[in-house]
Amino acid sequence: MTADLYQKLSHPNLLRRAWHLARNDSRTDFMFDPFRFSDFAFRLEEHLSHLSESLARGSYHPNPLLLIDVPKSTLSVRPGTVVSIEDKIVLFAIACLIAPPLDKKLPEAVYSWRVKPQAKRDDLFHDHELLSFPFLKRKTIQRELELVEPWYALWPEFLASLETAYEKEGYRFLVSSDIVAYFENVDLGLLRDLLLQHLPRQPRLVNFLIGLLEYWTWPTLHGSPAPRGIPQGNGMSSFLGNIYLLPLDQAFAAFARRKDVKYLRYMDDVKVLAKDRATAREALFLMNDHLRGLRLNIQGSKTRIFEEGEIHAELFDERLDRTNNLIKAIQKNKNVTAGKRAEFIDSLKEVYRQLRGRKGVIRDKELRLFRRLITAFTTLRSSTIVSPVLDQLDRNPDSRLLNSAVRYLRVQDGNRSRISTRLGRLLSRPDELFPYQEAHLLMTLRYMRNIPSQGWEQAKSRLKSKTAHWYVRQQAALLLALKPLGNRELAWLLRLYNKERGTEVKRALVHPLSQLNRDSLEPVVRGLVFASDPRLNRIGRFLHSLLFEEARAIEHLNNLFDNITDEVMIDRLYELEVLAKCRSAQVRQRFVEKAMLACETARRPLLKSRLTRLTASSAGLSVYRPGQKNIETRA
Repeated sequence: MTADLYQKLSHPNLLRRAWHLARNDSRTDFMFDPFRFSDFAFRLEEHLSHLSESLARGSYHPNPLLLIDVPKSTLSVRPGTVVSIEDKIVLFAIACLIAPPLDKKLPEAVYSWRVKPQAKRDDLFHDHELLSFPFLKRKTIQRELELVEPWYALWPEFLASLETAYEKEGYRFLVSSDIVAYFENVDLGLLRDLLLQHLPRQPRLVNFLIGLLEYWTWPTLHGSPAPRGIPQGNGMSSFLGNIYLLPLDQAFAAFARRKDVKYLRYMDDVKVLAKDRATAREALFLMNDHLRGLRLNIQGSKTRIFEEGEIHAELFDERLDRTNNLIKAIQKNKNVTAGKRAEFIDSLKEVYRQLRGRKGVIRDKELRLFRRLITAFTTLRSSTIVSPVLDQLDRNPDSRLLNSAVRYLRVQDGNRSRISTRLGRLLSRPDELFPYQEAHLLMTLRYMRNIPSQGWEQAKSRLKSKTAHWYVRQQAALLLALKPLGNRELAWLLRLYNKERGTEVKRALVHPLSQLNRDSLEPVVRGLVFASDPRLNRIGRFLHSLLFEEARAIEHLNNLFDNITDEVMIDRLYELEVLAKCRSAQVRQRFVEKAMLACETARRPLLKSRLTRLTASSAGLSVYRPGQKNIETRA
């Protein structure tokens, strides 16, 4: 192995690859960046160059985590964290360097986060043509750049191996357990020792990685550091969590040489099959002992030894298998005929009728099935289960259900009024909601065809609140950005912006403030350019280029309107507003041409009216609204 992999960490092509991997991984973040990293990608080479220099000098310092409690049930939460895009790029660059050699240490019985065979031979530092593009499609990243096998390929293999062991190899006892607070309890000292054991010539890289993780640990009540826990919700943590259980894998590999057992693992989901109860019991105690050695604990209430027929009910669900097969068939039929679509819907409705707990709170395995049904109906853009989904949102705060529901409700063109009304009712009971729920419900409202006046008022009240979580206030600001704002509302938002001290909320307020007239917007942008906070400075430089740099503005304009959809416009209305006010007449003319075409295809009346107003003002028919003056505020 290379003497010092840390020296390769700053290689430009490695960081370009890591950028694409990090951005793709961010699709599953607990919280979403309000700019979708467009501000980072706009000057990508410059940002990656700064990153490379700081890594090479050894002066790189991580950013604080963004934090929010993520609901698991009506009374329990888990810590949700998001690392900055810079930190995520660094983490994925490290993963590219250490994953191939560490993957060789994992036994075949481990099915999660396995490195692709071709990735082991790939030259990570080769100047691929793909790396020159700031944005790549998800499928391209997964096919050409992704380091590991996708979960949706390995999880079925994991289940198939369990099925083979039970049905064909004669294993009639199953040890099943659950690790309590797995990610939160990873001991960083043990993780360092484990990495150094398998990467003995890489102390600099290992210590650098552990230093990042130590910076992100949660302090105790007394403020002292607690060297345990890794951030949840990102690919690098999944990789490290996978490696952390390697001693358990090795212990069971040795055990399997003495006893007839079948050991299989997917992340922290550990299954051990045996042919007699005594061996199964011995395996359970072995699991408990080795997990304690890793400073982990099994959850007693979820620890069992299943026998014979119980195993099939525990491991397999014909309803889930049928739903997964239907999803595969739907995805293969890109142009589904009306008749075939009706057949798919009827089959899915039949599975839905078998779902238990529909009239109450759907939990556990039934919830997993319900979420897959939501995915299937989302793919078909079918409104069949709109009411059940809304009912469950009202009863169950589980974050996984919430995220599935958000994706489903966003594609419902014919039920947006009913959905908006129900979401409005939910938001009118903030005392019964977790902040995570509030934020995602506000996010869902943004994609409705018609947003009720109640929605605007709820967004304003959340934004004004001094006690609301910053993520709730951020989503409230993004929702308000869709509304055509009058002078009084813009003046209020500008006062709020000038007083705001929270970076995340201040960044989100840029979206509605993009509706300011040009003479009022330019001072805001210049203030961002000279902001000491790099996250604000980055936005300022991005918007400043759109206002004043003709060549860069035209290039960005062309990219922005390439295959534009309603959803893209909703996320990037602030860019349209700024481009419409560009100092260059050529940019404004180009904007008018493209915006008029986009207006013809836009489905939402709100977007059509916004585009019409922007094309008129950009064409010079009404540079400012009649009677409008520069908006000034008093703090």
